[in-house]
Amino acid sequence: MEKIAKIDPKAVDYLSQVPKQWSRHKFEPQVVCDHNTTNFVESFNACTKPFRDMPVYTLMEEAGSWCMKKIGSRFDKAIEMGPNQLTEYAAGVLEERSQQSRFCSVTAAVGGEYEVKEGAVKYPIKLDARTCGCGVWQISDIPCRHGLRVIYHQRLEATDFVSHYFKGQAYKLTYSEHMHPMPDPTQWPSFDLPIILPPPMKRASASIFFNFSFLCAAFVVSHWQWLLNVSLAPLEVVT
Repeated sequence: MEKIAKIDPKAVDYLSQVPKQWSRHKFEPQVVCDHNTTNFVESFNACTKPFRDMPVYTLMEEAGSWCMKKIGSRFDKAIEMGPNQLTEYAAGVLEERSQQSRFCSVTAAVGGEYEVKEGAVKYPIKLDARTCGCGVWQISDIPCRHGLRVIYHQRLEATDFVSHYFKGQAYKLTYSEHMHPMPDPTQWPSFDLPIILPPPMKRASASIFFNFSFLCAAFVVSHWQWLLNVSLAPLEVVT
């Protein structure tokens, strides 16, 4: 934004007033994720930044130790979670959307269908199908603010409508397999295998450098001879 401001400050004012846009055409409900980015790759690269200057083997060891520690901490956290307890992420999203649902109103229809009004916009809700006209519920598999308004109106538990992917049982299953410590190379078993050495360094033949130098010198001499001939050439007077 700072670069844009240097070119045109009015563009920054315009962009800051653009409302949040929601696009659904690139998201699959089966994925149960409302983010379509590769930020996790950038996060991993940032964590491994201190090891990038190390040799390949040492870099792999340090990255493995970092992953082992991270997975181990998640595993210890999963032990204390109940099977239906929401993850920290899902609980935060649900709390934020619950606060937003206060500004919505519900009109009940039939067959588990409802109409939720937010401002001047109306959204159809199917509680049994867990769908909302805004599309947020289908993509994230966590009730949107309109769905939560219906859930609270019916005096139901919001956590019962959150996907099992965001609960303790799935969290435990995700981190049930963890990385095991590796022994130091000094403790590795010995094998009767040939030692692989780096390829030998080969120097170029001296005749190549000599020929190249000779050609360069010949070019310089011929170039200066040409300049000398041009400078000594008589001027032709045109009348």
